[in-house]
Amino acid sequence: MDVQAGLVIALYTALIIFVGFAIWCVRELVATARSVRTLSDDLQKTLPPLIERAESTLDSVDLELKRINGVVSQIEEVSDRVTSTTRAAQGLVDAPVAAMTGLAEGALTFLRTLFRK
Repeated sequence: MDVQAGLVIALYTALIIFVGFAIWCVRELVATARSVRTLSDDLQKTLPPLIERAESTLDSVDLELKRINGVVSQIEEVSDRVTSTTRAAQGLVDAPVAAMTGLAEGALTFLRTLFRK
């Protein structure tokens, strides 16, 4: 009976340890659930203002991007106008030069024809 009594004592000891471990697990589970609830409440209080600020910031950034886009468009228009003006000025300068070249060639041809005869 001595072995049987030892087994009973070991069994009760293991049962007491198991029950103590189960109580500790339940206590930790309850503490975790409370922590999660507190975190959830804090997030419900904190997130909506943050989301509103983020939306406001994104709207401001979008507005600034539209302004920048307008400025870039105006710069492109000015660049196109400058290019057109440059081409027109080039044409105005090239036309008299071409006319003078044509006159000079005609004069040379006339003089060659005159001196050959």
